[in-house]
Amino acid sequence: MPSTKRSAGDNINRLGQERHQSALLRYALAVAFLVGTVLLFVTNSTSYLGWLLSLAGFASSYYLYRSGRHLTKRAGDAQRGAKAEKDVAALLRPLQRQGWYIEYNLKIRRWGDADLVLHSPKGNWYVIDVKSHGGTKVYENGCLRKRYGRNIYDFEEGDLIGKVKGQAQEVKSIKGARWVTAMLCFTKGDVDISLNEITGVYIVNTTNLISILSQLEQ
Repeated sequence: MPSTKRSAGDNINRLGQERHQSALLRYALAVAFLVGTVLLFVTNSTSYLGWLLSLAGFASSYYLYRSGRHLTKRAGDAQRGAKAEKDVAALLRPLQRQGWYIEYNLKIRRWGDADLVLHSPKGNWYVIDVKSHGGTKVYENGCLRKRYGRNIYDFEEGDLIGKVKGQAQEVKSIKGARWVTAMLCFTKGDVDISLNEITGVYIVNTTNLISILSQLEQ
Protein backbone atom coordinates (compact mmCIF):
# COMPACT_ATOMS: atom_id res chain seq x y z
CA MET A 1 0.00 0.00 0.00
CA PRO A 2 1.44 3.42 -0.87
CA SER A 3 1.49 6.21 1.66
CA THR A 4 -1.41 8.65 1.45
CA LYS A 5 -0.99 12.10 -0.07
CA ARG A 6 -1.51 13.84 3.27
CA SER A 7 1.69 15.22 4.75
CA ALA A 8 2.74 15.00 8.38
CA GLY A 9 1.52 17.92 10.46
CA ASP A 10 -0.99 19.19 7.87
CA ASN A 11 -4.01 19.25 10.18
CA ILE A 12 -2.33 20.80 13.19
CA ASN A 13 -0.46 23.31 11.02
CA ARG A 14 -3.78 24.41 9.52
CA LEU A 15 -5.21 24.69 13.02
CA GLY A 16 -2.27 26.86 14.06
CA GLN A 17 -2.85 29.21 11.13
CA GLU A 18 -6.54 29.52 12.00
CA ARG A 19 -5.69 30.33 15.61
CA HIS A 20 -3.12 32.92 14.51
CA GLN A 21 -5.66 34.64 12.26
CA SER A 22 -8.26 34.61 15.04
CA ALA A 23 -5.70 36.14 17.41
CA LEU A 24 -4.93 38.95 14.95
CA LEU A 25 -8.65 39.67 14.59
CA ARG A 26 -9.05 39.91 18.36
CA TYR A 27 -6.05 42.23 18.65
CA ALA A 28 -7.53 44.47 15.95
CA LEU A 29 -10.91 44.52 17.70
CA ALA A 30 -9.21 45.27 21.03
CA VAL A 31 -7.49 48.31 19.51
CA ALA A 32 -10.72 49.44 17.86
CA PHE A 33 -12.63 49.15 21.14
CA LEU A 34 -9.86 50.99 22.99
CA VAL A 35 -9.74 53.88 20.52
CA GLY A 36 -13.53 54.13 20.44
CA THR A 37 -13.72 54.03 24.22
CA VAL A 38 -11.10 56.77 24.62
CA LEU A 39 -13.00 59.00 22.19
CA LEU A 40 -16.26 58.28 24.01
CA PHE A 41 -14.68 59.08 27.37
CA VAL A 42 -13.18 62.34 26.12
CA THR A 43 -16.49 63.54 24.71
CA ASN A 44 -18.73 62.24 27.52
CA SER A 45 -16.54 62.32 30.62
CA THR A 46 -19.13 64.27 32.62
CA SER A 47 -21.98 61.90 31.79
CA TYR A 48 -22.83 58.96 34.08
CA LEU A 49 -23.87 56.95 31.01
CA GLY A 50 -20.62 57.92 29.33
CA TRP A 51 -18.68 56.56 32.31
CA LEU A 52 -20.60 53.28 32.20
CA LEU A 53 -20.09 52.88 28.45
CA SER A 54 -16.41 53.74 28.79
CA LEU A 55 -15.98 51.16 31.55
CA ALA A 56 -17.70 48.53 29.40
CA GLY A 57 -15.52 49.51 26.44
CA PHE A 58 -12.27 49.24 28.41
CA ALA A 59 -13.38 45.85 29.80
CA SER A 60 -14.24 44.59 26.31
CA SER A 61 -10.91 45.77 24.94
CA TYR A 62 -9.02 44.02 27.74
CA TYR A 63 -11.02 40.81 27.25
CA LEU A 64 -10.30 40.80 23.50
CA TYR A 65 -6.60 41.40 24.18
CA ARG A 66 -6.42 38.51 26.66
CA SER A 67 -8.30 36.27 24.22
CA GLY A 68 -5.81 37.20 21.51
CA ARG A 69 -2.91 36.36 23.82
CA HIS A 70 -4.43 32.95 24.57
CA LEU A 71 -4.95 32.19 20.87
CA THR A 72 -1.40 33.30 20.08
CA LYS A 73 -0.10 30.80 22.64
CA ARG A 74 -2.34 28.07 21.25
CA ALA A 75 -1.14 28.87 17.73
CA GLY A 76 2.44 28.47 18.91
CA ASP A 77 1.55 25.13 20.50
CA ALA A 78 0.06 23.97 17.19
CA GLN A 79 3.13 25.06 15.24
CA ARG A 80 5.39 23.15 17.61
CA GLY A 81 3.13 20.12 17.27
CA ALA A 82 3.27 20.31 13.47
CA LYS A 83 7.07 20.50 13.56
CA ALA A 84 7.18 17.49 15.89
CA GLU A 85 5.03 15.43 13.51
CA LYS A 86 7.25 16.39 10.56
CA ASP A 87 10.39 15.46 12.51
CA VAL A 88 9.00 12.00 13.29
CA ALA A 89 7.84 11.54 9.70
CA ALA A 90 11.39 12.28 8.54
CA LEU A 91 12.71 9.57 10.87
CA LEU A 92 10.28 7.06 9.35
CA ARG A 93 11.24 7.65 5.71
CA PRO A 94 13.77 4.78 5.68
CA LEU A 95 10.95 2.45 6.70
CA GLN A 96 8.91 3.58 3.71
CA ARG A 97 11.76 2.54 1.44
CA GLN A 98 11.62 -0.86 3.14
CA GLY A 99 7.96 -1.28 2.20
CA TRP A 100 6.18 0.14 5.22
CA TYR A 101 2.83 1.88 4.62
CA ILE A 102 2.53 5.20 6.46
CA GLU A 103 -0.63 7.28 6.73
CA TYR A 104 -0.74 10.75 8.23
CA ASN A 105 -3.57 12.45 10.14
CA LEU A 106 -6.12 9.66 9.82
CA LYS A 107 -9.55 10.99 10.80
CA ILE A 108 -11.20 8.99 13.57
CA ARG A 109 -14.49 9.57 15.32
CA ARG A 110 -13.80 10.29 18.97
CA TRP A 111 -10.13 11.14 19.13
CA GLY A 112 -9.75 13.79 16.41
CA ASP A 113 -7.09 12.25 14.22
CA ALA A 114 -4.27 9.75 14.48
CA ASP A 115 -0.95 11.47 13.76
CA LEU A 116 0.71 8.44 12.17
CA VAL A 117 -0.61 5.01 11.22
CA LEU A 118 1.96 2.39 10.17
CA HIS A 119 1.55 -1.00 8.51
CA SER A 120 4.70 -3.12 8.37
CA PRO A 121 5.63 -5.59 5.61
CA LYS A 122 4.93 -8.34 8.17
CA GLY A 123 1.34 -7.16 8.50
CA ASN A 124 1.59 -5.44 11.89
CA TRP A 125 -0.26 -2.18 12.55
CA TYR A 126 0.89 0.73 14.73
CA VAL A 127 -0.58 4.10 15.68
CA ILE A 128 1.80 6.83 16.86
CA ASP A 129 0.65 9.91 18.76
CA VAL A 130 3.40 12.54 18.50
CA LYS A 131 4.05 14.95 21.39
CA SER A 132 6.56 17.79 21.76
CA HIS A 133 6.65 18.03 25.57
CA GLY A 134 10.02 18.43 27.23
CA GLY A 135 11.17 16.91 30.49
CA THR A 136 11.79 13.30 31.40
CA LYS A 137 8.72 11.10 31.01
CA VAL A 138 8.06 8.90 34.06
CA TYR A 139 5.28 6.61 35.27
CA GLU A 140 4.21 7.56 38.78
CA ASN A 141 1.09 6.75 40.82
CA GLY A 142 -0.53 5.09 37.84
CA CYS A 143 -0.06 8.10 35.55
CA LEU A 144 2.33 9.16 32.81
CA ARG A 145 3.97 12.38 33.97
CA LYS A 146 6.92 14.64 33.11
CA ARG A 147 9.85 15.41 35.39
CA TYR A 148 11.94 18.57 35.42
CA GLY A 149 14.72 18.19 37.96
CA ARG A 150 13.05 17.26 41.26
CA ASN A 151 9.62 18.51 40.19
CA ILE A 152 7.05 16.24 38.54
CA TYR A 153 4.05 17.54 36.61
CA ASP A 154 0.91 16.15 35.02
CA PHE A 155 0.23 16.62 31.32
CA GLU A 156 -2.28 19.38 30.61
CA GLU A 157 -3.99 17.22 27.98
CA GLY A 158 -4.92 14.64 30.61
CA ASP A 159 -4.66 10.89 30.06
CA LEU A 160 -2.32 10.54 27.06
CA ILE A 161 -2.16 6.77 27.43
CA GLY A 162 -5.93 6.41 27.42
CA LYS A 163 -6.16 8.65 24.36
CA VAL A 164 -3.69 6.70 22.24
CA LYS A 165 -5.30 3.43 23.35
CA GLY A 166 -8.59 4.80 22.08
CA GLN A 167 -6.94 5.75 18.80
CA ALA A 168 -5.58 2.22 18.46
CA GLN A 169 -9.06 0.76 18.89
CA GLU A 170 -10.48 3.12 16.26
CA VAL A 171 -7.68 2.33 13.79
CA LYS A 172 -8.23 -1.38 14.43
CA SER A 173 -11.88 -0.98 13.44
CA ILE A 174 -11.19 1.22 10.41
CA LYS A 175 -8.42 -0.97 9.01
CA GLY A 176 -9.93 -4.32 9.98
CA ALA A 177 -6.73 -5.20 11.82
CA ARG A 178 -6.42 -7.97 14.39
CA TRP A 179 -4.33 -5.72 16.64
CA VAL A 180 -2.92 -2.18 16.58
CA THR A 181 0.07 -1.35 18.79
CA ALA A 182 -0.22 2.10 20.41
CA MET A 183 2.83 4.34 20.78
CA LEU A 184 3.51 7.78 22.23
CA CYS A 185 6.54 9.44 20.65
CA PHE A 186 8.06 12.52 22.29
CA THR A 187 10.36 14.73 20.24
CA LYS A 188 11.87 16.41 23.31
CA GLY A 189 13.24 15.13 26.58
CA ASP A 190 14.05 11.63 27.80
CA VAL A 191 11.97 8.61 28.76
CA ASP A 192 12.65 6.90 32.10
CA ILE A 193 10.20 3.99 31.92
CA SER A 194 11.06 0.31 32.25
CA LEU A 195 11.10 -1.36 28.83
CA ASN A 196 9.49 1.82 27.43
CA GLU A 197 6.06 0.25 27.95
CA ILE A 198 3.01 1.00 30.12
CA THR A 199 -0.07 -1.25 29.97
CA GLY A 200 0.60 -2.16 26.36
CA VAL A 201 1.46 1.38 25.19
CA TYR A 202 5.05 2.08 24.15
CA ILE A 203 6.50 5.39 25.34
CA VAL A 204 9.43 6.40 23.13
CA ASN A 205 11.35 9.38 21.86
CA THR A 206 13.01 10.16 18.55
CA THR A 207 16.21 8.46 19.70
CA ASN A 208 14.74 4.98 20.11
CA LEU A 209 11.57 5.02 17.98
CA ILE A 210 13.08 3.11 15.06
CA SER A 211 14.92 0.60 17.26
CA ILE A 212 11.77 -0.23 19.23
CA LEU A 213 9.74 -0.64 16.05
CA SER A 214 12.45 -3.00 14.81
CA GLN A 215 12.32 -5.00 18.06
CA LEU A 216 8.54 -5.30 17.81
CA GLU A 217 8.90 -6.65 14.28
CA GLN A 218 11.21 -9.48 15.34
